Amino acid sequence: MMLLITTLVSCQWMPGGGPGYEVNKPLYRKADAEQTSVKISLWDQKAWLLDGEGRVILKTDVSTGVPDHETPTGTFAVLEKLEHKRSNLYGKYVDAKSRKVVVEKNWLHEGPPPAGTVYEGTDMPYWLRLTWDGVGMHVGGFPLRTRASFGCIRVYKKAQPLIYQKAQIGTPVTIFQKSLAVDMAGKEDFGVRSKF
Repeated sequence: MMLLITTLVSCQWMPGGGPGYEVNKPLYRKADAEQTSVKISLWDQKAWLLDGEGRVILKTDVSTGVPDHETPTGTFAVLEKLEHKRSNLYGKYVDAKSRKVVVEKNWLHEGPPPAGTVYEGTDMPYWLRLTWDGVGMHVGGFPLRTRASFGCIRVYKKAQPLIYQKAQIGTPVTIFQKSLAVDMAGKEDFGVRSKF
């Protein structure tokens, strides 16, 4: 009898219970980017990257839109991929010469930009655009299980580059209001497996 043990998981959980992710490395490596899809649950504040056979190859914590800036539900296709993207709506005003921050949150500022400042959009690395009115998936900081965005899906910093790598223009992204935890659990394989 032969015992074969393979480690399938790579995960990172933040100290103190912060956001994290899990990835099935063998399935991730084999996944064809032309066949992947993403499912997101607003209830669970999680996203799942699936391969062409519907198996979960990556699971991550996310943060979606706050009240009055909710993340839309439905099925979307990735419209744009940019490794480096800055928001044209949300950012700060910085001194044009020193780059010192003058207004931290431009959306709370009333009136014209302060004299001598320039606008600097919030950094949104590994951008995957889902709508033409500004909703997408990108790296962003957030407390665990907390809605913190203005409609985008903020993804844990180590997970989004992996999703980005396996997404293409046209990759389907389905956003649900309901919990997907039970449904997705049956499609996950993040543990240590034994084969006899």
